[in-house]
Amino acid sequence: MLIKDVYELLLKNKDEIKNEIRLLYEKKDDNLNKKVLEKWTEYCPTEFKFSTFLAIDGGLWTKELRYGFVYIVDAEIVKAEGYNTTPIDSKAYIGVIRPGNLAKERVSLLMQLLELKLALKHGNEADYILFDGSITKKIGKYKLSSKISLLDDIDPLSDKIYSLEEQDEELMYKYLIAENHLVISELVNRYKNKLIWVSKNSKSIELFKEGISDISILEMFTRNCGYTKPLQKQISGENIISTKASQTLDQQTYYSSYIRLKEGEKVLKVDSFTNNVEEIMNILTPINIKGYPYPLLKVHTDVKVSKEDRQRIEQLLNIKKRDIEWWPNQLF
Repeated sequence: MLIKDVYELLLKNKDEIKNEIRLLYEKKDDNLNKKVLEKWTEYCPTEFKFSTFLAIDGGLWTKELRYGFVYIVDAEIVKAEGYNTTPIDSKAYIGVIRPGNLAKERVSLLMQLLELKLALKHGNEADYILFDGSITKKIGKYKLSSKISLLDDIDPLSDKIYSLEEQDEELMYKYLIAENHLVISELVNRYKNKLIWVSKNSKSIELFKEGISDISILEMFTRNCGYTKPLQKQISGENIISTKASQTLDQQTYYSSYIRLKEGEKVLKVDSFTNNVEEIMNILTPINIKGYPYPLLKVHTDVKVSKEDRQRIEQLLNIKKRDIEWWPNQLF
């Protein structure tokens, strides 16, 4: 239960908080509407391009305990032809991290690495490869004093996760970043024009710079299917910590656009290495469910760790329930 001070503060400031929540609607002025109309192009594909897709996503479960940090990660890749999807491969890891420094960060990087390795292994089996999220998030923003070359000779197609062999926790964290960058660079080398990232919850404000996410603004002022002109971007070599990967990814140009695949549905942000956003809409529209690519929805459902999954995992690992519900996991 929240402490008394929180409720007193909430009662005191509730009107101000409500106004902040309503800020989005107060932004509906003519100037902003004009900006949106200048940047939004209505476009509903009439000639679809039917293609095959690979969709990849991952899931994770973690439990911080007194004796360490227990984790499970999984990733799956499905092949889609229209709305017919077939799982073709998956990977999973389970382990305990002790003492647990940078544990959550490492587990997240491990899950992402499994996703990337599946995409690289099967990338030649479909016309396009779909990822959830964005290029920026996959690359990350890591700036180290020096790059890492120790892993440059590894085989990115190998099922082995080389970083997990490192015992030093901080070094393992850095190696996981470098290994992710190496696999991303190999994906770009082999399948650059197939790669598409789709984000449904982007918080970016780079288009309108209004302090409210671009997606929220576009959903306020538009309803028809359409897109914004692609923004040209470059991957910064400063964020690539693998020496070998930086040779491919440094200053690599890619494009970001906002799209709506179905009238009245959510706006999505897409990243790709092509600036032909209409072609992207032509291939994604035939596989959308309520404005979102169905293969990504299907694979997300497969890998998501549900409440029932979490309870079953704790039973299998004999992780006892707390006698006192509010007792912190770290002391359990």
